[in-house]
Amino acid sequence: MFGMKNAGIIILIPLIIVALSAASPIIGCGEVNFKVEDVIWRNLNIGVGNSTCVVSLRYYGSEPCSYLRGTLDVSKLSENYTEVSDEYSGTLESGGVVYLEFVFDVSSSSKAGWYKVPLRVNYMTDGKIFWEAFDLVLTLNGDPDISIGSSCEVILRGHINGLPIIIKNLGDGVARKVTVTVQSQDVYLTTIGSNEFSRDFLMPNEEWSIVVNAFAQLSIRDGTSIAVNVRYEDQSEVGYTKTTTIGLKVEDPERPSMVVSTNTTRIRPGVTNGVLFSIVNDGGKKAVDLTVRLAPASNQLTLVGNNTFSVQDLSVGEVLNIPLSLYLEPQTYGSLPLYVVIDYKDERNSTYQDSLSIGFLSEEEPEPKVEVTARGVRLQPNAINSIIIILENRGDRAAKDLRINLFSQSPEVAVVVGSGVAHRDLLEPKDVWEVEKEVFVQPNVYGAVPLYVQIQYKDDLQNRYSYTSAIGFEVKGVPSVAISSVIYNPSPVFPGNRVVRANCVIVNHGNYTAQDVSIVLGKISGVVKPSYPGSDRVKIPFLTVGGSLSVQFLLDIDENAKPGYYEIPVEISTSTENISTAIPLTVSEKAKILVDKIYFDREVVPGARNVKLFIETLNIGNVTAEEVRVSVISGYITGSTTSLLGSMASGSRKVIVMEVDVDSKVSPGELPVDVEISWSQDGRGMSETSTKNLMINEPSRVDIWALLGVLVVAAVLVVIFRKKALEVGRSFLYKLRGR
Repeated sequence: MFGMKNAGIIILIPLIIVALSAASPIIGCGEVNFKVEDVIWRNLNIGVGNSTCVVSLRYYGSEPCSYLRGTLDVSKLSENYTEVSDEYSGTLESGGVVYLEFVFDVSSSSKAGWYKVPLRVNYMTDGKIFWEAFDLVLTLNGDPDISIGSSCEVILRGHINGLPIIIKNLGDGVARKVTVTVQSQDVYLTTIGSNEFSRDFLMPNEEWSIVVNAFAQLSIRDGTSIAVNVRYEDQSEVGYTKTTTIGLKVEDPERPSMVVSTNTTRIRPGVTNGVLFSIVNDGGKKAVDLTVRLAPASNQLTLVGNNTFSVQDLSVGEVLNIPLSLYLEPQTYGSLPLYVVIDYKDERNSTYQDSLSIGFLSEEEPEPKVEVTARGVRLQPNAINSIIIILENRGDRAAKDLRINLFSQSPEVAVVVGSGVAHRDLLEPKDVWEVEKEVFVQPNVYGAVPLYVQIQYKDDLQNRYSYTSAIGFEVKGVPSVAISSVIYNPSPVFPGNRVVRANCVIVNHGNYTAQDVSIVLGKISGVVKPSYPGSDRVKIPFLTVGGSLSVQFLLDIDENAKPGYYEIPVEISTSTENISTAIPLTVSEKAKILVDKIYFDREVVPGARNVKLFIETLNIGNVTAEEVRVSVISGYITGSTTSLLGSMASGSRKVIVMEVDVDSKVSPGELPVDVEISWSQDGRGMSETSTKNLMINEPSRVDIWALLGVLVVAAVLVVIFRKKALEVGRSFLYKLRGR
């Protein structure tokens, strides 16, 4: 629809306009039928060659127009041109758009950031020629610079707060296609109604006020914030983005507080719209003597009927509903605020005034609106995932020549399998188109992964629409925790072993991080049990994909456990699954050496010396014991109490002879002694101690009366013998003397 370049048409249009103007005068249009929608530089050359400025005009007249000519006064910034023109010879229906191209040189002496340039548009309607004038702003050396601010610093807890956002162009260039998005940064602060606003232009030093309604829940903290994102372009189609966080203080209501709302924020142009306007006392006190005044902020919006209302009182939580009739001029689009001023008092006669506003949005001109969503937003890593892209036309016109392209910007994260392109000729309003695509997610990828859908389509007027939407997918695999190996210490394991360390290596061979891992070893009755409470379980808070960790369990082997192979049950649980497995346990048989007999070689009394002690041993096990040593342990037996036997095969018997002394302090009767047998088996030292009894006899007793009799007889014999000896002696002496 750009201006025609055919020379014949260019010459013909002025001639037609001149001819018609001779028949009828040119009339200044009282109503503005054209709107300047966009002004861009197709190319801008300052001081070198020509530049091209493109102006987009939308026609809103009730009758078709033709022979349109636009004349641009560029005398302020051009050396060789005073006025430049472009023309359109076709017919333009209401709602149609025409693009005018103006080619001229821009002087190097044009140093200002921007210039105001008059535009005059002549056109013909119903045989009459009309004209309209506009002031365009052309940016040369300047750049737009958007600032974001707010006059609101405090909001009330439990209230719907109107947050005024002030957008101002501080730069020296025009900002185009300005889009403002307001988002809460707090889960307890919720925006009410629309949170996105747009505007065609924002001139240098121009200010734009937006009001966002935000509800602060009762559980909100004393401080909160909202984020305001502004996206815009300059006249050379260079994009800018700016985000500002606005902090807000939250206070409790201590007075009456009025909150206004409507049952709808969308109104239709050209008709009288019935709107239910509501005022609620959301404060903490009763409001009295209320006066409500309503005033539209735009001439295109008219309040039909009374604009002032009074009510005697409004209790806390009470709602005042006021029916309103709002008339919106035809062909009026965009946002239209309604100012509300509420004067009231509290029960202490303190006066308050709330100045609020409600933004109404005029329903836009019917057009196709294709929105994209997805089904199957959870993907598996290291796998081909099927996803369904859902496109729905939520507009009022059909979308034609609809094309989509699904792609990933990070092939190292995800790749679209096959072609990501799909096409459909027509998508009627409310129709839905589902497109199935396959996406491969690389191994070891988890978290959030974006895929992008580029959408292109056009409407009945051949207007083209194009945008790219990002769809976030959750990549979450399944952890798989297993025990890769187990080593027992000591090893091998024999019946009766205590505090055996089972050292296990835990691995996550799944494709997602395992969290809150709990591992519990089970019991085998009569074979194995935990050494103490809690020694059979461990907890692992976090185990990455492919990660491993060594853990230790402490176990006791039952004394009567039969040798053989066992599997100890293991229960592994994570935050997402439960796994039952087992770890192997081999209980080896140990040699069983018994003390079959133990005895002295003769009757032994306390204090006996050089007594031979016989010990008969027997290996009743099925394995050979190496380096067998037998020791007798007793506090009453000393001497050779240890003997080395060497190897004892299964079923073999050996007799040990020890020469010992028996303490004289031992009591006669059965003497318990400990017999310790130690041996080596499979590199491990083993020992067993058993208690045996030895018999200690009493010493021989002498009869005291018999002994006394013997002594008496001996004494008598001594006396007799002595008397006899004396008599013999005397006889001998007599004989000697007789000689």
